[in-house]
Amino acid sequence: MHHHSASCVHHTIPTGQSSQQESKVRLLLIALVLICSFAVAELSVGLFSHSLALLADSGHLASDCLALLLALLANWIAQRHRSHEPALGNHWVEVLAALINGLGLVAIALWIGWEAVERLQSPPIEILSLPMLATASVGLGVNSVNIFLLHKDSHHDLNLRGAFLHVLADAASSIGVILAAIAVWALHWIWADAVMTLFVSGLIIISATPLIIQSLNALFAKP
Repeated sequence: MHHHSASCVHHTIPTGQSSQQESKVRLLLIALVLICSFAVAELSVGLFSHSLALLADSGHLASDCLALLLALLANWIAQRHRSHEPALGNHWVEVLAALINGLGLVAIALWIGWEAVERLQSPPIEILSLPMLATASVGLGVNSVNIFLLHKDSHHDLNLRGAFLHVLADAASSIGVILAAIAVWALHWIWADAVMTLFVSGLIIISATPLIIQSLNALFAKP
C-alpha cells in the first residue's frame, strides 16, 4: 500500500510542475510579442518626432525583448536539468538569467542617462509632441497589460520577477514620456524631453538593484 501511494505522488508532482511551466512560458510569450511589436513602432515615431525619450524607451523595450528571450531560454534549460540533475537545485540557470537581466537594465539606464545629458547640452530645434504623447500613451497601455499578466507569478519566481521589473520600468518610462510630451506641447519646454529621460534612467537603476542583489544572494547561497 505504501509503495502504491509513493508511486501516486511521483506521478502527480511532475504534472503540477508541467502545468506551472506551461503557464509561465505562455505569459512570457505574450509579453514578448506585445513588447517587441511596440518597440518597432516606438522607434519609428521617435525618429519622426525627434524625441530622445521615445528613442530611449524603444531601446529599453528592445532590451526587454532580449531579456524575455533569455528568460524563455533559461526556463527551457532549467527544465532539461530538472530531469537529469535534480540535486543541483534546478534554478541556477534561471537565477543567472535574472542577474543578467538586472545588469542589462543598469547598462541601458546608464546609456539613456548619458544621451540625456548630451541632449541637455545641445537641445534640438523642434520636438513633435503630439505623436510623442500618443505613442507614449499606447505604450503605457501595453505595459499595463504586461504588468497585469506577470505580477501574480513574479512574487515566487525570480526569473519572472526579472521580466516583471523590466515591464514595470517600461511603464514608468511611458509615464515620464507622457509628462514630457505635455510639457513640450503646452509650455514649449524642449528640455523636458531630456530631463524626463534622465529621471527615467534613475528609476530603471532603482528597479534593477533589488533584482541584482537577490540574484547574487541566490547564486552564492549555500545549498
